[in-house]
Amino acid sequence: PIVIIAMVEPPGSMKSMLRLLLLLPVMVGRAHTVDPKVASFLITGESRDTISVSLPKRRAKCTFDYVAGQPVHEKKQVKEGSQIKVEDVVHRLSGQCASGQSGYWTYEVCIEGTIRQYHGADSYMLGRFNRVEGKTLKFDNGLPCDPPSNPMLRKVDVSLACSDNMGLQLISEPSTCVYTMTLLTPEVCADSSFPKLMSSPGGAGGPKPDDGHEDWVLQVREMESGEVVCTAFSTEQKLAGSRLSFSSFSLNLQADEDGERKVANPTMKARAMGRVPLSSSEVSTARSMISHGKDFNGKLGYVEVAGMISTSGGDGAAEAAASSTGSAARGGWFT
Repeated sequence: PIVIIAMVEPPGSMKSMLRLLLLLPVMVGRAHTVDPKVASFLITGESRDTISVSLPKRRAKCTFDYVAGQPVHEKKQVKEGSQIKVEDVVHRLSGQCASGQSGYWTYEVCIEGTIRQYHGADSYMLGRFNRVEGKTLKFDNGLPCDPPSNPMLRKVDVSLACSDNMGLQLISEPSTCVYTMTLLTPEVCADSSFPKLMSSPGGAGGPKPDDGHEDWVLQVREMESGEVVCTAFSTEQKLAGSRLSFSSFSLNLQADEDGERKVANPTMKARAMGRVPLSSSEVSTARSMISHGKDFNGKLGYVEVAGMISTSGGDGAAEAAASSTGSAARGGWFT
């Protein structure tokens, strides 16, 4: 959130009144527009809402409807003595990310996505998820080790261990550009064949504390080609990823309601965290709307609808407006 501190002159001063009047539109939660062909809204609403942003002169409206709330990383009651399949764990954790630090580098693994090491602006992709082999997650085809002298592609073996919180520990590089690390997760705690490790929230190898707050952005943009792109996405696209579980969602790109304009050739996409695309059974599409499907598991990080909207003259210059039929202008996202 942006905090604005105004230095106001003594009461009765006309200058102070003018300053407050100038600041008022900034202090009230509204759509934020810099480019006249972009309208965006920072969603800080409740766990259930319907938010819209519009380009009125383009007669295009983007609407995000959702129900969410329970944290994705909620603790589960587990039954001791169970035998757990790693493939099932990978499916349940798909799209979630965890991180840990080892020396100079911080490491981040996104399940069924990629693994990277980074420090400041320096970032290296160590591997992409390939397969499960026994109880190990295999990540292959990372960046070349040291071309041209050593063109071998980096690779990582990730083992699993029981812990109350997600995180990464026991990170090592036993041979050049070959890495091993252990992913901590409560998902395997019911199976005694997995080791148990203690995580330290906020410390090396442990997840950062979860304050229960997560911002999302709803945006509609007119591209140079004339295509209108409607997106809703989490601002938490790194580290632990989204902490929310969606019961339902829909994103709809609409032309004006009088029928003179239509959305032509719509394209749609949706991803969980870690840039993992949702499968065709996890989403449902109709005209220019994408929504949750029968196999949707609650994990969402990015959703998009795009299409051409016919016009009947004018330069299509966009003016942005936003509205909420719920409580989007009020603070506290799923606290």
